[in-house]
Amino acid sequence: MTDDKEQELVLSQSHMSLEVKQLIKMYAAVNNCTQIEMLERIVLEWNAQQSRTERPPGDEDE
Repeated sequence: MTDDKEQELVLSQSHMSLEVKQLIKMYAAVNNCTQIEMLERIVLEWNAQQSRTERPPGDEDE
């Protein structure tokens, strides 16, 4: 199985909408990477942003 077909299989089995899958495919083409690599970049950036916006310990709502 080719890399492209493997990527399509992985992405098709995920719980993403068709629109999100199409965006990942377009972004991957623009950034000259695979769809899986683009998805990894998106997830890593999302996690980094979440870490930066988390409140400090002890500041939880009661």
